[in-house]
Amino acid sequence: MSKYELSLSKDYVIDWTVVDSIRELFQNALDQETMVENNKMFFNYDAPTECLYIGNKASTLEYKSLLLGVSTKRDNEKTVGKFGEGYKIATLVLLRLGKKMTIYNYGAKEVWTPKFVKSRRYGAEILTFFVDKNYFWTKVPDKNLTIKIEGITAQEFVDIVKSNLHLQDSVGTHHSSIYGKILMEPRYKGKVFINGLYVCTHNDYEYGYDFKPEYLNLDRDRKLVNNFELQWLSSKMWSGVKNPIVLDLIIRGCADTAYVSNQISDKHGLHDTALADFRLKYGDKAVPVADNEQLKMVPSGYEPVMVNSSYRDLIIGTSSYTAPPAIPSLRYRMEVWLLKYGGRLPSSAVLELDALIKEVNK
Repeated sequence: MSKYELSLSKDYVIDWTVVDSIRELFQNALDQETMVENNKMFFNYDAPTECLYIGNKASTLEYKSLLLGVSTKRDNEKTVGKFGEGYKIATLVLLRLGKKMTIYNYGAKEVWTPKFVKSRRYGAEILTFFVDKNYFWTKVPDKNLTIKIEGITAQEFVDIVKSNLHLQDSVGTHHSSIYGKILMEPRYKGKVFINGLYVCTHNDYEYGYDFKPEYLNLDRDRKLVNNFELQWLSSKMWSGVKNPIVLDLIIRGCADTAYVSNQISDKHGLHDTALADFRLKYGDKAVPVADNEQLKMVPSGYEPVMVNSSYRDLIIGTSSYTAPPAIPSLRYRMEVWLLKYGGRLPSSAVLELDALIKEVNK
């Protein structure tokens, strides 16, 4: 029997739950299926024994995988995992929460049993993997790698299913794009998934989103995404949807469509629809303004109407819109330029230029 000590504190990622841990194991299995042909992943829960099984047809664990930072997926944009930490941390958390875990690494004819062991070197309990190279296999498994987790309650499994779109019979109504899916059902409001796995919830979003891993980066804790990236991608998704709901989201200032006006051209038709909607509500002399600087530019004889910046950008971004006969400020002209040509720039350049424009006339 060999043993491998990992220098991980028992209290590492103290806020992680059973659901977070199973997400990591499921993610690893999905990534392996993505990377290796015919390496089908599997997942099964046996309610009477409270045992959960997860693994792959052809995967085999190597000892170097126990090193933090070792990952075969670092340069693969289609996988979620990148940091080489997932299953080690998941194991630590599950053991800390009182679950028992056994890894049947049949591809190497071994069984790995993780436990907490009091380390003489560190004077603390640390995660240790015991490897049995002489395990008696009563039958030949049909899968090379099976991870067994004991003690998963029925309620915990319900929560696991809620956090994993792959385990749900249907995600209901949704819009698909090259970036992923917009999840339309109320139960997904504000929920962010990547490759079907729950990441976090943003309450300022009206809908849920399941992004493909190559388009949205996770932080090391797997629970946070960059808010600008999220708004930019959700806006890209909505820019391809021909539905009145898009304009409604923009008018209400929802985060889902914060950058739609930067993603579409006049040909889409949404600009003209927004302008027609605005004229119908406020009249031909109305001028959309989103801040005090724009308010000062409205000449006498015109009626300023305060709206959110996304709605205003959409209205003035169409060639059908005629600005009031006043000499526009430099900031105004720069804003119009960004609206017309920003779609040709990288998202990082749009964000940087937008920030610089906001500095003008401060």
